[in-house]
Amino acid sequence: MFNKKFLIGFGVFAFAALIILFLIGLNDDTPALEPPAPPVKKISVYVSGQVKNISVVELEDTGNLKFVDAVNMAGGLTSLADTEAVNLAEKLTDGQHIHIPTKEIFLQAQNSSGSSSGDLVNINTADAERLATLKGIGPALAQRIIDYREQNGAFKSIDEIKNVRGIGQKKFDAFKDKITI
Repeated sequence: MFNKKFLIGFGVFAFAALIILFLIGLNDDTPALEPPAPPVKKISVYVSGQVKNISVVELEDTGNLKFVDAVNMAGGLTSLADTEAVNLAEKLTDGQHIHIPTKEIFLQAQNSSGSSSGDLVNINTADAERLATLKGIGPALAQRIIDYREQNGAFKSIDEIKNVRGIGQKKFDAFKDKITI
């Protein structure tokens, strides 16, 4: 039927074709699929006090975030910021609150100059920044004073400020000579 040479030739040809196809398959230039990038982890930090934009900032968690990164995201420090009171190199964690206080020296200078010149703080009209110049009154307590007078009307006497949560007799005694209505 078929001659022997033909069968041997066909077998060699078939074997060679298989080897060529195998080698072509090994030399495939199709790039391998890259795994998807891992989701970017973010952390949120509340920055308040003496920063340019009091806010909740969201930062990409690189594993090496510091307080200074959150402060910079909040616009940086104001000129009244007390950088000695906060460790700007401290590591950040999600949900943290960073409060940058006002320089104590600045507050003392303003309080002493205010008392010598007779410049009293009117607790019915002062803004939060002016209220925060009073000894023992920080930004949060200043805001509570403003909230109290917005809800209850103007203070009728300086003693009424003791109705604000966080102001007791001792704190009141520390600044009562510096306020008016």
